[in-house]
Amino acid sequence: MVTEKLEKYIDIFNVMNDEIKWCDKKILMMASSVYVIKERAFNINEFVELSEHIKTNAGMFSPLNSNLRFSVASMLDTRFEQPKEVVQILNAYYDKLVEGGFKRGNFTYIAALAMMTDNVETSHIENKIDRALYIYKSMRQEHPFITTNEDYPLAVLLSEREGAVKDVIARIEYFYKELHTSKFRKGNDLQFLSHILSLSKEEEPEVYIKRSIEVLESLKRASIKPKPIHYPEVGLLSLIEHTDIELENTKQLKLKLDNQRHFKWQRELNFKVAVNLAVSESLKGSSLVETGMLTTMEAIMQAQQTAMITGITAATAVSASNNG
Repeated sequence: MVTEKLEKYIDIFNVMNDEIKWCDKKILMMASSVYVIKERAFNINEFVELSEHIKTNAGMFSPLNSNLRFSVASMLDTRFEQPKEVVQILNAYYDKLVEGGFKRGNFTYIAALAMMTDNVETSHIENKIDRALYIYKSMRQEHPFITTNEDYPLAVLLSEREGAVKDVIARIEYFYKELHTSKFRKGNDLQFLSHILSLSKEEEPEVYIKRSIEVLESLKRASIKPKPIHYPEVGLLSLIEHTDIELENTKQLKLKLDNQRHFKWQRELNFKVAVNLAVSESLKGSSLVETGMLTTMEAIMQAQQTAMITGITAATAVSASNNG
């Protein structure tokens, strides 16, 4: 089953890559994986048409004028029977998030996707937005230097958990502090992991913490050498009761991807894709599958944002040096 998913993933990527050669390969990798994970048929003409429809319905300065539209197209195409009709609703969700206090940008669009369910009515979402923003601000109070707009999507997902906001934040903090004492590095990646573990209440926190430590050690033994950027995937694997099979599948999938011509320079993203493919069978029907895909989208956007900032900083330094 997992081998079949890998073959479908590679086939879809190749078709996308042939048609949209100029697009960032990481975006196409993520978009391809969505169709496989959601077990939906892929049609390149419909995908391109939907992507262009998203761009056409975006404002001049909208993030959807960028490559983000391809990621959004894959999410809408696999979640809704009439994805074109949902584009305006997505934009309405985005506008309401901005009106509610979220800043404009890529991560607010991902948050809008996270907020959209099969029920796409927008008339009663203000309370959800208020709660999500309250959770986000509470997160910033706890970790002001590492909480940014990159955390919007998970704040939205956490806002759908039942209970008082203080209890939601306390649960996140418990995971963060306990995992740090178990050799996980402090920072936004650990906060990300804490958020993911907080999304499920099927087990006591101690169970998820124990599994996270075991997954981290198992990855090390498998010579995958997990970095903080991999913490969200550690979280996804830790949500499964028996992870041995998923870990072995992850290892085999990553190895095969690392040896593929188009993917050999994308080893960190290969790991993320491999985990999502591996756990999608165990988490079939669970909203946590969506979480895995959304976190992959976030990771790609973060990497692009970092690269852009690095490029601007380098260009500024060169300019200052020349002027000097």
